[in-house]
Amino acid sequence: MPRPYRKSRRDPGLIEIAATSDWKVSAAMAAVCVLAATVIIPALLGSSRVLDSLVLIFVPLAWLMAVVFGGISLIRLLRQRPQDSPVPPRSPTNRPAQAAARATEASLPEVDKAPLAESFAPPTSAAAPEARPTAWSRELIDRIEWKRFEDLCCEFYRVKGIRAETTRLGADGGVDIRLFQDAADPQRCTAVVQCKAWNQAVGVKPVRELRGVMAHERVDKAFFMAPNGFTDEARSFAAENRITLLDGKLFLAMLERLPAALRRQLLDFATEGDWTTPTCPSCGVKMAARDGTHGRFWGCVRFPKCRATLQMRGSAV
Repeated sequence: MPRPYRKSRRDPGLIEIAATSDWKVSAAMAAVCVLAATVIIPALLGSSRVLDSLVLIFVPLAWLMAVVFGGISLIRLLRQRPQDSPVPPRSPTNRPAQAAARATEASLPEVDKAPLAESFAPPTSAAAPEARPTAWSRELIDRIEWKRFEDLCCEFYRVKGIRAETTRLGADGGVDIRLFQDAADPQRCTAVVQCKAWNQAVGVKPVRELRGVMAHERVDKAFFMAPNGFTDEARSFAAENRITLLDGKLFLAMLERLPAALRRQLLDFATEGDWTTPTCPSCGVKMAARDGTHGRFWGCVRFPKCRATLQMRGSAV
């Protein structure tokens, strides 16, 4: 799975949760702090002579947290008010693409996958819907979100007449696509493919991991597809271990060599629905832009049930 940027493994604190959630969440936190300061703490600690002195410490602290959460709630409320204005109806011409995007999201399996840091540009607040691209380009390939890029790579092999299957969401074991080209034994995997939709060159470590997958699955061929290329060390290791590296320039050339009908078919597949907003690596649904203490990031819409986050292009690592 692609991992252009690294995600912090720590869980967000209460203040960060309040700052990135709806204003009602921080308002509820403030109410809990007030309840703790006026009822809970005095009831628990005030009745004991040993713990009575702690009341003088915890009650002011609870009031302080109530003020902090209350202020955050007020700020979040004021920021959300402009978004409450009626949104003009969308053009009927967009409904098929939107329905297709929703159908795609609903069909994805809900299995666990380790949250990975992802690089995508933040959404633009354009008044009119963006026109779908009419031709392949390097810029288009770079804009494709990580899950759609994996699916595109798999579909590319299929239109070439090769049986290809993607792995499910979750721990993929270092491989995203399996190829089956043995006519005598159709169930035998003959090659594995790894995809990394990073905005930086892939180093030697993921290529070494792919070589380990080859040995484990007893296949002689492997392909590594990464739009922004590979380091010299990664290229050297791949050349010695029968791993074919495909960067964005080479992948674009392979797409352009296809017959016009197949080239158009893959373009429509790649740009159908919402093809730039990243997919949650844990839930398989489209993520949403969030504001955090270190800048904007992509967060799962099912937060706090799912805490997967991905960094946006241009944010600090």
